[in-house]
Amino acid sequence: MDLSRFGSAPPWSLGVEEELMLVDAETLEPSRDGFSRVFGEATERIKPELFESFVEITTPVVETPEEVEAELRSLRNEVAERAAEHGLAVLATGSHPTARGRVPLVPVERYLRLKEKLGPKLYRQQICGLHVHVSVPGPDTCLRAFEGVVPYLPGLLAASANSPFWDGADSGWRSIRARIICEMPTGGTPPVLRSWDEWQAWTRGDSTRRHWDAWPRPEYGTLELRVMDQPTSVRHSALLAEGVQAIVKEAAEWDGEPLYRDAYADAREVAARIGSGPEAERQLELGPEAAVREIAALTVG
Repeated sequence: MDLSRFGSAPPWSLGVEEELMLVDAETLEPSRDGFSRVFGEATERIKPELFESFVEITTPVVETPEEVEAELRSLRNEVAERAAEHGLAVLATGSHPTARGRVPLVPVERYLRLKEKLGPKLYRQQICGLHVHVSVPGPDTCLRAFEGVVPYLPGLLAASANSPFWDGADSGWRSIRARIICEMPTGGTPPVLRSWDEWQAWTRGDSTRRHWDAWPRPEYGTLELRVMDQPTSVRHSALLAEGVQAIVKEAAEWDGEPLYRDAYADAREVAARIGSGPEAERQLELGPEAAVREIAALTVG
């Protein structure tokens, strides 16, 4: 296990990933060949993410939320411009308000292996999240910060809730994404980690396919928080990244017993059901058809 990347970037610096949806510019329904048609293959900043109707954008390492916002805005604009050349548009949201049915997987080997393992239920993962990496100065600090952030994760989920619709109807949750991600074998409540040996046992040699709400990422020297829904507002993404940065920095001083995971799961469910941020409420106020149009208008701008 290589832990040498910790400390390689400025402490508490940020890397942010947004999962966006590629949709037909006229109907705003998911594209069935969007990533392959528009982008073809991954680059350092624009990557595939499971389905043809998804695209992931990734910032470089930055130090401030203002830089996060500027980088994300630039990347969203680039993706939207390239998509428009192919008759597509871009949506930033946790779940599509009106979409029903399956979208094809991107033909990438690791996604095809995941399909073999999980079968048809993999197609339910048509959900998008905001992932924030925070650089941590050392491996022991990362493990402390990991346990220290766990109590804060339900609050971040509630503040980011932006997926109230599923199959074109009110799901009864402000974040249906938070429920659906739990259908993955490594989704939702993270395990307790007391050592890097335990981290290695839980990852089973592949830390890239862990879907827990937070997880140490030694290959980047970061702690990754991925509990949040994908915001529509790029400003909201930057504000959430700022909050994550502050939480991880404070959590690095944590010294206590791990939060009882059943209590965490209960708090997580409440957060997903009722939310606390504005975006899910706005979608519900509009209804699915009007919501998808507004999301399309607000994603890039």
